[in-house]
Amino acid sequence: MRPPTDIPAPRNVLIVKPSALGDVITALPVLRGLRRTFGTEVRIDWLLSGSCAAAVAADPHLDAVVLFDRKRYGALWRNAAAVKDFLAFCRKLRAARYDWVLDLQGLFRSGLFTAVTRAPVRAGFQAAREGAALAYTHTLPAAAAPLHTVDRNIALARIVGIDGRGEDFFTLHVPPAARAWADEFAAAYADGFVVAAPATRWTTKLYPTRHWRGVLAALARRRPVVLVAGAGEAALTAPLADLDGVIDLTGRTTIEQLIALIGAAKGLISGDSAAMHIAAALGTPQVTLIGPTDPARTGPYRVAGGLVTADLPCSGCLRRSCPHRSCMELLAPERVQAALAETGII
Repeated sequence: MRPPTDIPAPRNVLIVKPSALGDVITALPVLRGLRRTFGTEVRIDWLLSGSCAAAVAADPHLDAVVLFDRKRYGALWRNAAAVKDFLAFCRKLRAARYDWVLDLQGLFRSGLFTAVTRAPVRAGFQAAREGAALAYTHTLPAAAAPLHTVDRNIALARIVGIDGRGEDFFTLHVPPAARAWADEFAAAYADGFVVAAPATRWTTKLYPTRHWRGVLAALARRRPVVLVAGAGEAALTAPLADLDGVIDLTGRTTIEQLIALIGAAKGLISGDSAAMHIAAALGTPQVTLIGPTDPARTGPYRVAGGLVTADLPCSGCLRRSCPHRSCMELLAPERVQAALAETGII
């Protein structure tokens, strides 16, 4: 596959997908497709927030990360120094003289960054929110049926002739140092261990703590459980850390180490979070607790089984607040334990 005849082949390309970590991982086929299509003739940069950059910074197919300070630029209206830095960042994007920009985020800020590059080819989703589509020269029309976000990213890449493929999702790069760290950790557990990742970005995606305790207490009697979360999420893991057989690594792993740890694990149990996408990309068996989101669109990619859902009329509502959270409350620990057995994790 090559670009349509009316689109000049690029020399410099920018991928715009700053966050979140799981979303960055779902964009891997675009990076792989670019390299497959153009080889070493093209330079590929990726605009990323600092919290997500480590996931792909060492990827051999990527030339450079363009770091975006999301926290600093999020309060421009009250910080003159941040405004100055932001304008300098925009000038830097323009000075890079990108030929193509692929906006996989589809929000105002990503659309703004896409526009300021003045790249001749600026591709994005027709259904992008917050007016971002005004920045694009080429758009992917909304699909008649919802696509998984991985396939949606691939479809966008294909409109400009990039040979993206679904199997490229399963090529998440694990840096050697992180792999060695995880292998050393795993060596202490001859029968393997299971990673538990209870944290999620939305409160409506959270599995109740009392259910987590029931699931992990039973699981830890069969196999060691490694509890992971960011340092700022310790309040979610603290009520679980005292269980027998649980090893608490909250706030003690880098992004690279987290990826390697999940890759070395016997399995993963998590909600709808980045850990779910990491496990899917590395082929680690998983049980995923899904409530307000649609697994067909944002669940683990090409993973058969392991999904535990309540199947309510309101399931997949995409609400970030809810008075009852029944879709998560109704996921009985017994169902989760059965899924762990069915997937071979225990």
